Amino acid sequence: MLTALSFLVMLSVIVVVHEYGHYKVAVLCGVRVIKFSVGFGKPLFAWQLHPFRRVNPVTSSSSSSNLNTENTSTDREGSTKRANLLPDTAKTIFLISAIPLGGYVQMLDEREGSVPLDQTQFAFNQKSLKARAAIVVAGPVANFLLAILLYASIQWVGQMQPTAVLGQPLPGSIASLADLQSGDRIIGLRPLEEDVEFLPTPTYKEFVDALVEVKIQLQNNQKATESISAGQPLTNSPQWVELSIHKEGTKGRSPDISGAPGLEKSVDLSEIMSTRPTHTLKIDLSQWHLSEHVQDSPKELFLALKDLGLTGPRRAAVINSVLDEGVAKKAGLLAGDEVLRVNGASVSDAQELVHLIHKSVDGQRESEAADSKNDSIWEIKRNFGGKDTQINVVVKPRVIEENGKPIGRVDAIIGGNQELVFKRLGIWGGIAFASRLTLDQALMSLSSFKSMVLGQLSWRELSGPLTLAEYAGKTAQVGWASFVGFVAFVSVSIGVLNLMPIPVLDGGQLMYYLWELLSGSAPSEVWNARLTRFGLATVLLMMGAAVFNDILRLIG
Repeated sequence: MLTALSFLVMLSVIVVVHEYGHYKVAVLCGVRVIKFSVGFGKPLFAWQLHPFRRVNPVTSSSSSSNLNTENTSTDREGSTKRANLLPDTAKTIFLISAIPLGGYVQMLDEREGSVPLDQTQFAFNQKSLKARAAIVVAGPVANFLLAILLYASIQWVGQMQPTAVLGQPLPGSIASLADLQSGDRIIGLRPLEEDVEFLPTPTYKEFVDALVEVKIQLQNNQKATESISAGQPLTNSPQWVELSIHKEGTKGRSPDISGAPGLEKSVDLSEIMSTRPTHTLKIDLSQWHLSEHVQDSPKELFLALKDLGLTGPRRAAVINSVLDEGVAKKAGLLAGDEVLRVNGASVSDAQELVHLIHKSVDGQRESEAADSKNDSIWEIKRNFGGKDTQINVVVKPRVIEENGKPIGRVDAIIGGNQELVFKRLGIWGGIAFASRLTLDQALMSLSSFKSMVLGQLSWRELSGPLTLAEYAGKTAQVGWASFVGFVAFVSVSIGVLNLMPIPVLDGGQLMYYLWELLSGSAPSEVWNARLTRFGLATVLLMMGAAVFNDILRLIG
């Protein structure tokens, strides 16, 4: 029930805002809007404004074809009631229709039917090219503005975010070789060669964003230097970044995030900002290679951080949950167990524990797992009746293949608490953040569509209404901020999709106008009909592929 309701709310908001963009700009440009419908198919409910009054939805669906219809009344009571339900043809009819998978705005247009001479000045096709383009583009723009407003509202209210306390870097990685360790709190960073202040990084996201920005800046500086040097490669030149760090184990605060999962430790932002650094550390990013899509794609960003060796904000080495009939269950592990040591070696956090589990089966194949002797002795802390007790558990990870390599698994979700801070932005800060995020997601969507067209990305990545409904329900269960953020994300995607140069979409109409601007005349009726059929077939094909992918995900 929650899934269906969430999906309906999300789609209704996005559709209404999109169509309202078309409607509002059309009215401002002096175009007569006949209908504003949320949904397709049979009208269920109809009304008009100024003043508000209900009208007959069945009559409304056909009244637009006859602009000379006049409301009449008779002496008979039944006829009078029917007359009162007839729409005023001079006003827009607002409709809610039976199929809630979109909507439309119908405008007065001589290409779609006869228009009385005294009404031609209000016809869409009689307006200037600039006005028509503005009306068409207003729908997607409204979607982008909705996303900005929704994302900004989340920042205005505020959210709990993980602090910039690092998990254990991957062994042998750039981060590990630079001596970053579990529990290091990143206070700020800056390019070493520039005389600038440290950029504060109270949250992990701010740390990652700043690190990527600095790396891109260093890359651009290096390219500029190579250009000045007549193209001489300087790829071995170091790219130093200086980190201001509060290290765990030194005098001062260090995050204590032990304990049962779900009991996150929260700190005040002022407390983090007042933390004094205990060390500064230099890290050379010259061997860190970023994809051109790193700022547009969460997947590319994840891979880039993994390449650097960063494993995310520090989480306690706590068993969050165990799977039935799995390795952890059979070994006797329970949710809430905190892992202190594995084979006598201390475990600093969940990231290090996961790495040890993965590496525990090095060189083994899945077929050899049953005969292997890769038993591990885990020393854990468990709470018995309010008292902590340390016990040893023998765990034998199973072997699976991942990306062609054997890794160990214990069939448990690992990761306890992390340190969180409440972060809220002001009016303009929230708008700036939301605008950047909306732009990034729009560019990411464009990049994805381009990759699909070029065959670089599988069409299996397309998602349809079933997947959207599923995620709408899941985000609604998590909380209002997750749901609002998902609505904003879908709104951006809908806006970008509508700008695609496909006939029957807004982007296709804009291509017609571009042709008209360059050639001095609109496409002929013959070509218009052909392109419309092509566009409709393309959209139906995309929808079919998306629904097909949804079904495959559900059954498999």
